[in-house]
Amino acid sequence: MRKGLSIVITSASSQNSKHFFISKKILDLVIVVAVVVLAAIIIVVVNYGRISYRAVEAEILRRRNAEIEKEFSKIEEIKKNLEMVEANNKKLKTMLGIEKTPDAVKPIITEVAVNYSETETTVTVEEKNIPSLMPTNGQISKRFGIGHEAIDIAAPLFSPVIAVAAGRVLETGWDSLYGNYLTIEHSKNYSTFYGHLNSIACKKDNIIRPGELIGTVGSSGKSTSPHLHYEVRFQGTPVDPMAYLPYFLEK
Repeated sequence: MRKGLSIVITSASSQNSKHFFISKKILDLVIVVAVVVLAAIIIVVVNYGRISYRAVEAEILRRRNAEIEKEFSKIEEIKKNLEMVEANNKKLKTMLGIEKTPDAVKPIITEVAVNYSETETTVTVEEKNIPSLMPTNGQISKRFGIGHEAIDIAAPLFSPVIAVAAGRVLETGWDSLYGNYLTIEHSKNYSTFYGHLNSIACKKDNIIRPGELIGTVGSSGKSTSPHLHYEVRFQGTPVDPMAYLPYFLEK
């Protein structure tokens, strides 16, 4: 007896029937083919899913790269703008004379005169409070001129700085250019400014006597070496401090 699968098809309205016989070999072949086809379909579906995922991932990466490129372009543009601003700022500082910093000058004195404020005597007229004292014991490293409305006095670090006349401390603070600074109002006409200080020995609104210690020489702010930036202002306008120093007037 042959092994296989018999299929009988009958009709309800007819007594005729059809008989089909599938041998076991053919049946096995059909099953194998079906399994192979099913496996192939599964493999195709899985591969398609992977390809689709990678395509989506690649699209996400492409968009992200495009966004990064845009952000990078913005950063480059900001960088260029900052460079232009810095260049213009340097030009402006050069035009105003504030870009220049004093050369490193070796002071005539090599030690701090700790008793300088005690030994210096005033020659000012007390009623007018004219700023006529040397604010610190050192060497003039830069004189009054266009773009530098002050004198720079090179002196050792921590050298005492004294008030050049009686007055009231108008302001103390810190500035990116002058570092630690203070301003003294001597009268309705005169005021003085002291910059690049290492320390400040007085406070705002303090009443100051001529020759009184107000701070020490430093190199704070924009400075290449310890020195004092000293300004004399007459009715708010900077004037040459050298004109008020009797020691230099006698030379």
